[in-house]
Amino acid sequence: MRGLAFCLVLAAASAVAAVGYEADLSYAEGIIEITGACFVRGIRLGTEPPGGIDWPEAEGDPLYGEIRLALDRHPVMIDRTEERVRLYVDADRSGDLSAVGWERMLADGRLLASIRLEIAHEEGTTAPYRLFVMWSLFTPTVLMYCRDTYREGAVELDGRTYDLVLIDEDTDGRYDRLDGGVLLIDADGDGELLAASDSHERFGLDAPFNLDGVVYRVVSVAPDGSRIRVEESDEDVPPKPPLLVGFPAPDFDTADAAGEPVSIEVLRGSVVVLDFWAGWCGPCIDEIPTLNGIDEAFADAGVVVLGINIDRSLVDFLEAVAEHEVGYRQVYDGPEGPVNTLYRIEGIPMTYVIDRDGIIRGRGLRGEQLRDAVAALVGREEGGSGDPEDP
Repeated sequence: MRGLAFCLVLAAASAVAAVGYEADLSYAEGIIEITGACFVRGIRLGTEPPGGIDWPEAEGDPLYGEIRLALDRHPVMIDRTEERVRLYVDADRSGDLSAVGWERMLADGRLLASIRLEIAHEEGTTAPYRLFVMWSLFTPTVLMYCRDTYREGAVELDGRTYDLVLIDEDTDGRYDRLDGGVLLIDADGDGELLAASDSHERFGLDAPFNLDGVVYRVVSVAPDGSRIRVEESDEDVPPKPPLLVGFPAPDFDTADAAGEPVSIEVLRGSVVVLDFWAGWCGPCIDEIPTLNGIDEAFADAGVVVLGINIDRSLVDFLEAVAEHEVGYRQVYDGPEGPVNTLYRIEGIPMTYVIDRDGIIRGRGLRGEQLRDAVAALVGREEGGSGDPEDP
């Protein structure tokens, strides 16, 4: 009897631990307006029509293919004549292909059409799914497509409601593949969802995330994206600090190439230019004269230029500094170092301009724009233009 009671207690504890948060999500279109890009897939078109499909009668030279989404295959036909190119698609799973008009021609010559499909999921359910389809005369046997649909809603986590967007990032028509999806959460509650790769509001569906000191993990999503379940996790995951202008620069504690301690807090009171770079990065090397110039011109005004190097080895770093005559202070962070990880660096060169109070005032600036941003910041403090050469 005692053993049974103990098992019941364990079962109850497990049930409590498994309690999570669920939310219903509604269908929406226009994800390109949020993300600015999408994962493009392609299919091969052939001259031989697959069997079992009632293809439209072609007027010119037809090409045939099938777009595969979730459990469905949607037949597609491109009919080419000297006067025009016509697109046919079975969008509603009826077995009939209908003509779809091209919306416009892109700058690279590709024709673009928008198609709303009805795709099948498990348990006999269907859901709409909008695609952009692209075809080019220069690569006629390839049809490209990417999703322009998503799911949106809100979820209450630990007593706070967060707006969220669920994205089928790999354009396969399914939302339940956690390794192929993205979750946007309005972490700062400003009503905007930031989808940039380094955003503090963008999370992989298969990764834990920290909101207000609590770690969560997505444990399941309906195949059509209509429902999501999130549970609290005991994983140790730091929060993602915002990397936007107007927010505090994330602090770090490291040492420079001379062995001196350096951090945002140590540099408080100085205007700081953080430059993430590597010796193998051509555009980074092109920026070195600008950074050397800022270091020389504004040192007396309390401006510190700090290079954060992500070369593959310390030897590569030292060789790059010597070869390109880098004159400003350096930190060797390495390809997976703590500083570039903290700042979620995915492309270099990347710069941050930080004011004397540790607030980000500029990011991603190069050349004269970078110099002007530093000069303007110093000038506002001193009541002048900020340029040491001005009388």
